[in-house]
Amino acid sequence: MAREVDLGSIMGPAGPKGEKGEKGEKGEPGATTANGVSYKDSNVEKALDELTKRMDDVQYTPIQITSFTNNVNTVEMGSTVNTVVLNWAYNKKPKTANLDGASIDVNLKTKTIEGVGIKSNKTYTLAVTDDRDAKATKTTDISFLNGVYYGVGNAVGDGINDAFIKGLTKALSGNKAKTFTVNAEQGQYIYYALPKRLGTPVFFVGGFEGGFALEKTFNYTNPSGYAEAYDVYKSTNAGLGNTKVEAK
Repeated sequence: MAREVDLGSIMGPAGPKGEKGEKGEKGEPGATTANGVSYKDSNVEKALDELTKRMDDVQYTPIQITSFTNNVNTVEMGSTVNTVVLNWAYNKKPKTANLDGASIDVNLKTKTIEGVGIKSNKTYTLAVTDDRDAKATKTTDISFLNGVYYGVGNAVGDGINDAFIKGLTKALSGNKAKTFTVNAEQGQYIYYALPKRLGTPVFFVGGFEGGFALEKTFNYTNPSGYAEAYDVYKSTNAGLGNTKVEAK
């Protein structure tokens, strides 16, 4: 018979599992750490200051006055403007601000001026600076203009007077050019009246030059009491119906 073998007697008793050794001490920090580095180290300070300056330069936008307006703009010659409301806006808050040379609060965005008694052209100037002393300036104007008048009728001679001109359509203007459309029925002529100082207009009707002649020059007094010489032009023909006129 086969003989049994006791493996335990050959290999001996199993010993206990080995234990893990103690952990060694942590090594000294390497050269990649920032220990001991200070902002006041000259090279670091210079590099960081330069970086900060460059970032500021990239982000910097010079001061701009994005709008500057007044509530009057254009008025008839002979009028008096007693109240002006100015409004403005910036792209950023300024360091200093001046209105017509006088210092104003940099937080202001509007100003109402009372009792100014303006009777002729006026320009307001807003000037500002920013924290880098960049400058920006913008103006807004009040302009006094007389009217150019157009319309239809059948007046001639003495019939062309202040009352007749005031019955036409008025547009305040500083030049002789105007495009308008009127309906001249049977017996009616087309009229165009303007300050003589603006010069002689050239008329175009239906794309063709001509069709008007100077009818009268006289001293016209407007509704605001201002008087000056006016030229009054009349169409050569009456009853032109719905007509577009270009005065150039």
